[in-house]
Amino acid sequence: MAMLIGFIPKGYSDEQKERFLKGCEKCETLGLKLSPNFEHVYLHEFDRDHCDEMMQKSKIMLCYTAEGKGLINKAEFVQLFIETCDDSFGPGETENAIVYLEEHENPFISVEGLMRCEDKEMMAYLASLSQDEG
Repeated sequence: MAMLIGFIPKGYSDEQKERFLKGCEKCETLGLKLSPNFEHVYLHEFDRDHCDEMMQKSKIMLCYTAEGKGLINKAEFVQLFIETCDDSFGPGETENAIVYLEEHENPFISVEGLMRCEDKEMMAYLASLSQDEG
């Protein structure tokens, strides 16, 4: 499970925003290796008039997810987010692509009626990600 909230300046076309949302879904599924049924992506647009020049060209991704994603997956997530920004808005349009990734430790998460700590496949998967870090 992961919840993503993308923050971008107002003023982009609906087509660009749709590409951005689809790209963020790929960040979640390919970067964090999550099933598409766990996609939760939201978009927030901020007013450029309330920002300095650097912030006007910044794209921010907040990601809240369960623990155990591993450093390799997190790095892939960040790289995919940078590519998503360039693909969605054009090269050079993003001065800063910022990712905040917060993992929570609670093992008592239920997905589709199954407690995560009781899901042997999920626990084995998480253990395999932790091995990638060494």
